[in-house]
Amino acid sequence: MTILRHARFWGGLSLLPLLVCGCEKSNNAAENKPAPVHVEVASPVEKEVTDYRDFTGRLQAVDSVDIRARVTGYLSKVNFDPRIESGAEVKVGDLLFEIDERSYQFTLENAIAQLAHAEASLKTSAADLSRTEELFGKKVSTQADLDRDVGRNLQAEASIQSGKSTVDQAKLDLEFTKITAPIAGRISESVPSIGELISPQTGKLTTIVSVDPIQVYFDLDEPTLLMVQKMLREGTMKSANEVQLAVRIGLAGDEGYPFEGRIDFIENQVDPDTGTIRVRGVFANPKPDRGPRPLVPGLFARVRLPLGESHKRLLVSDRAIGRDQGSPFVYVVSSDDEVVYRRIKTGALHEGLRVILEGLSAGERVVVNGLQRIIPGVKVDPQPAKSEDANAK
Repeated sequence: MTILRHARFWGGLSLLPLLVCGCEKSNNAAENKPAPVHVEVASPVEKEVTDYRDFTGRLQAVDSVDIRARVTGYLSKVNFDPRIESGAEVKVGDLLFEIDERSYQFTLENAIAQLAHAEASLKTSAADLSRTEELFGKKVSTQADLDRDVGRNLQAEASIQSGKSTVDQAKLDLEFTKITAPIAGRISESVPSIGELISPQTGKLTTIVSVDPIQVYFDLDEPTLLMVQKMLREGTMKSANEVQLAVRIGLAGDEGYPFEGRIDFIENQVDPDTGTIRVRGVFANPKPDRGPRPLVPGLFARVRLPLGESHKRLLVSDRAIGRDQGSPFVYVVSSDDEVVYRRIKTGALHEGLRVILEGLSAGERVVVNGLQRIIPGVKVDPQPAKSEDANAK
C-alpha cells in the first residue's frame, strides 16, 4: 500500500508541468488574439435628387452672317479697326464699310431727271388726248387720230412707272454703298483693304455671329432616348409641350454645371450611323460688368440633362463602393460588429454621393474608410465617420 501511494504521488508530480504548460499556452493565445480592425462607418443619406445623364456638346451661335457687298465699287472706308476690334461686338445698323458712292449718286440724279421728263411727256399726251376726244365728239377728228393719242398717253404713263422703278433702284444701289450690320453680335477680321475694288463676287468682307442667346448641340444616345420615351409614356417625366425641359452646361475649368438653359429642338430621326439623335439647348449669355461674355461659339461644353422629377433616394459616399468583377458592392457592419458583403445597384453621382437603387436600407452602417483592411466575416471596431466623409461634396 505504501508503494502504491508513493507511485500515485510521483505520478501526479509528473503531470504538473504539463498542466502548467497548457495553462501558459492558453493565456498566450488569449493575449495574441488580434484586436478588431478600426473602420469608419456612416448610414446612407436620404435626399431629394433628380436623375440625369451627361453628354459632350459644342456651343454654336444662333445666327451667323457673312457680310458681302451688294454693289460694285472701290472701298473707301472701314469703320472699325480690324487689328483692334476683331471680335468686338456690333449692334444692328452699325456702319461697317463704305463704298465710293459718287457714281451711284450721279445715276440717281439722272434717273430722277428721266422721271421728270416722263412726267412732262405725260402731261403733253394727256392734253393732246383731251383735245382729240373733244374734236372726235364733234366729228371733226377721225378714229385714227383718237387711237394715236390714246396710245401716246398710255406710253407716257408706262414711262412714268419705268422712271419710278429706275429711281427706286438707283436709291437702293446708293444705299448699298453703305454696308451695315444686319444682326447684333461679334465681328470678325475685315478681309479687304481700303482702295480695293469689291463686288458681290468678291466674297465675304467679314462675319458677324450672334452672342445672346447661344445654343449648344449634343447627341442623345439610343438607350437614353428609349428611357425618356418610356418615362413620358408612364407620366414620370413631362414633355416639352407641358413644361420647358431644363438642361445645364459647364465649360472646361468650371466646377459643376453653372449655366442653365432649356431644350428647344430635338431632331426628327435617329442617325443610323451613330445611333444618336441631335438635341439643341438654348442659353442666355448676358454681358458681365467686366470682360467678355462667358459663352463663345465653337467651345466644347459638358452637358447635363435632368430626367424626370426630383425624388427621394438613399446615397452613400462614392469611396465606400467597391467593384467585384464589375459589380458594385459595399461592406455593411452588422449589429454584432461583423463585416457583411452586400451587392448593390447604383445610380448617378451627386456631389460625391452615389445613389443606391437596391441593396441598402436607411440606418444601416456602411464602411466608408478602411475597406482595404477588412474582409467579410471579421470583427471590426466601427467609429462614426467624419461629416465630410459621410456627406462627400
